[in-house]
Amino acid sequence: MELSELSSCQEAELFSSSLEEWQEGPQVLTYGAILICRKGRAVLNVNYKEWELYKGAVITVFPNDVVELKQVKEMKNDWEFEILKYNPSLLREASLQLEQTVYSYLREDRCRQDTPVVTNIINHMFSLLKVYFSQPECTCISQLVLCQLKAFFIGFHEYLQRNPQYRPDEVKSFRVRELFNRFMMLMERDYKVSRDVYYYAGQMNITSKYLTNIVRQVTGHTPKIIIDQYVILHIKMQLQHSSLSIKEIAWDYHFTDISFFCRYFKKHTGKTPQQLREKETFRV
Repeated sequence: MELSELSSCQEAELFSSSLEEWQEGPQVLTYGAILICRKGRAVLNVNYKEWELYKGAVITVFPNDVVELKQVKEMKNDWEFEILKYNPSLLREASLQLEQTVYSYLREDRCRQDTPVVTNIINHMFSLLKVYFSQPECTCISQLVLCQLKAFFIGFHEYLQRNPQYRPDEVKSFRVRELFNRFMMLMERDYKVSRDVYYYAGQMNITSKYLTNIVRQVTGHTPKIIIDQYVILHIKMQLQHSSLSIKEIAWDYHFTDISFFCRYFKKHTGKTPQQLREKETFRV
């Protein structure tokens, strides 16, 4: 099964995949998912942080995350994942009773590689949901997935709170990670409004130099590189999947004129927006 967007009548899916789409370069997710590795080894880059995945490893990803799957050196590309994919609407509802700090914490510490308790929870959760997904006449899939998401988020957070030894060593720089997460959340919200580092630093009440230091510590890149890549990924998705004209997309992203928009896009992709759209049309 492909990892394409869920249809308007679907709230969730449960399936196996080799995640081929995530191997084609960085992708911005339009959905959330819980994944468990069933075989093989791979490295998943989520929001510029790498997680090594192997059999039994569990990881959560959220809408607007930037993901890319990479092969482990000297290993054959033969991995397989079982995935519960769900619409953002379900995530919003499942998160209503969660404090923002809990949600932020889950985004930070999203992966368990050697934790049998979490692996067992996901195995039982997926087994239960399979019973319902296998019944075409079942009309309560959304509610069932919602209940399972709430239970998983609350239980996973509580488990990590009880077992601080399982938190990554990187938490020693918690303030840096907290500010980086804040930057990512602001960028996810305002990427169409501004591509200026000063704008995001101002929103965070810190200097642009301090923001640059934070982003470099976490990703090795400047915030400008991260912002531009994120914007370009979204523009590509709109060019490929929307019926908006190139001029309408340029205005949507607050470009002053279409020629500047085309130069910006070509600088970062090597193609004009029209060339990318024509290529996608030809492929279809």
